[in-house]
Amino acid sequence: MPRVSDQRIVSIDGQLVAPEQATISVFDRGLLYGDGCFEVLRTWGGIAVDLDAHLDRMLTTCGALALRVPERAQLAAEVAHAIEAAGPGDHRVRIVVTRGPGGLDRRFAELGPGHRIVIVEPLPALPAELRAAIVDLPLAVRRGHGHKLLAYVEHLVARELARTAGADEAIRLDATGAIVEGATSNVFLVRAGVVLTPPVDAGALPGVTRARVLALCARLEIATDVRPISLTELRAADEWFATSAVRGVVPITALDADRRAPGVVTRRIAAAYVETMRRECDARRGRVLCDG
Repeated sequence: MPRVSDQRIVSIDGQLVAPEQATISVFDRGLLYGDGCFEVLRTWGGIAVDLDAHLDRMLTTCGALALRVPERAQLAAEVAHAIEAAGPGDHRVRIVVTRGPGGLDRRFAELGPGHRIVIVEPLPALPAELRAAIVDLPLAVRRGHGHKLLAYVEHLVARELARTAGADEAIRLDATGAIVEGATSNVFLVRAGVVLTPPVDAGALPGVTRARVLALCARLEIATDVRPISLTELRAADEWFATSAVRGVVPITALDADRRAPGVVTRRIAAAYVETMRRECDARRGRVLCDG
């Protein structure tokens, strides 16, 4: 078995740099104002299976923020180069786009292009289950498409509140008390065999893994319902699970003081998700070998 690399790879504007020398200006608006966006994903068998979907979302965000970025093919090539440099094993990949240096009074059209940063590091140990807590930090109403912005501290505060309560993940509510999402995940529940999740127009991030799960449910003939969900309904569910690009599909086995064993529907979806990702990885590797 090949040795798994434990090194961290950093690419800035397409150039690989030593991690200890990876720097950008302190005047970059990404640092000063959170003026930029990011995506996080993982590799499967060394291949970024969902890179296209994450770039779709990132470029949508860049368009909404009027961020100047290179052609999609160039950005994808920079990510692929960094993953290749990381060596064997599976990795977590973070892609960051900033607006670059510029004063607060400058118009967007006068700024950029900013920096493109890719960080590739060994995939961390992934949890077999999660404990969740309802936190008192309501999500502001989002208008239009949800975006992964560099101004991410509110999500981190929500997760810290959950950890203080002895949990791993926070469940965020809107101002009406309906559930929206986790601090770093999308949230699903199962009741009477039906999989439910809040809609993105209620504020939930349009997660790449979330979309995969909904498509998997259709293939597996598991009924789904995407609609607003009350806290009461969440607490009464038979099963809970969370999804994210790095963790995949993970059962939630505790919600505050309530406990649930991983359910049959959750286990079936989680297994199908892993099988699908591995199959797509094998298919892409086969195409690369054939093309080569």
